[in-house]
Amino acid sequence: MLKKRRWLLPAIVIPIIAICYFLFSGKAADSSITAKVRKGNFRDVVASSGELEAENTVYVSAPADLQANQIYDEIKIQDMVAEGSHVKEGDYIATLDPTLVNKRISDGQLSFEKSNSAVTQTALDTALTLREARDQMTNLQFQMEQKKLALELSKYEPPATIRQAEIDLEKAQRDLVQMKDNYKIKQQQAATKMIQARREADEFGRQIARLEELKSRFIIKAPKNGLLVYINDWASGGKKKTGSVVRSWDPRVAMLPDLSSMLSKVYINEVDISKIHQSQKVTMGLDAFPEVKMEGIVKTVANIGETRPGATAKVFEVNIKLNKVDSILKPGMTTSNHILISELPGKLIIPLEAVFASGKTSYVYKSKSGNISKQQVVLGKSNDEEVIVEKGLAEGDIVYLSEPASAKDMKITILK
Repeated sequence: MLKKRRWLLPAIVIPIIAICYFLFSGKAADSSITAKVRKGNFRDVVASSGELEAENTVYVSAPADLQANQIYDEIKIQDMVAEGSHVKEGDYIATLDPTLVNKRISDGQLSFEKSNSAVTQTALDTALTLREARDQMTNLQFQMEQKKLALELSKYEPPATIRQAEIDLEKAQRDLVQMKDNYKIKQQQAATKMIQARREADEFGRQIARLEELKSRFIIKAPKNGLLVYINDWASGGKKKTGSVVRSWDPRVAMLPDLSSMLSKVYINEVDISKIHQSQKVTMGLDAFPEVKMEGIVKTVANIGETRPGATAKVFEVNIKLNKVDSILKPGMTTSNHILISELPGKLIIPLEAVFASGKTSYVYKSKSGNISKQQVVLGKSNDEEVIVEKGLAEGDIVYLSEPASAKDMKITILK
């Protein structure tokens, strides 16, 4: 009999404990997710993520005269020092693939050799042409002498014969003068051909020299002291590094930012951009260091919107200048930016999570003396985290941040 009583007691107690747990655990869970209505300054802010960059940056670039040397194709980066390296002016940064330049040099050398051959051939042709012209002048000179002699011998001949001899002499003299004039023209022509041939050869020589000098600049050195930072490559979607390419119209390889002054670049949507103005205060956080909080001011606001990848609406670039710079800050770090639009003192404020809605009616779940009520509220301005309560709550009231299961079907207490 005693043994039966021992089993009977647990059989009664355990169900009672289970019933109490299920009855009160929900209420305990509900009451643990609450917040107090506080009175204080409400900050109307526009929040946006951004990216750190130096206010002043020197870019490390491939030679700027690629197009001037008729190089329009992409050039591969054969080698580049690691990102984050501290470099001094004149230190090695990167090497570009010289294949395209080598081909241009090879083509230029071939053209140079052809031009030199043309110079030689022009000289030979000129010498031959002028020698033939001189031979013709010598022959004409002999012919003229013969005509003179024939005229002298004809003085005892009839007048007609004498006149014919005179005409022959005049013609021989005229031919000789004409030949001498032609010879001068041929000399000028020969000189012009030689100058043109030599000029063409010299131009190919200068072209080869320029390409050789350009090739020497394919080993890129640091223009100043600084921290080497890779730059974004829009074509690949990543960063320019070993194996990436540079283009004649965008020869940038990397950058050396001045870390003594930094900006956070953000993009504000077209709905909020009218609220943003120069000199507005900004509080800023770092994704990499959540505990770090920084201050800044709006420096510039773009006047023209743009479409960013992944965005469905126009956005406007806004640059925020940091008031102070810390050694942990690096270009490219992601920032969270809260731009202060206005600050309203003495307002009742609750978290946004505490607000629920039914149609156009906003309400909260209010706790008082362990009881829950579904209270209508009139709201004012809000930001990404909090909202002003104009009517319906008092300072110190307790509101739930999630919907209590036990009060879900309660009626809303409407404000009078």
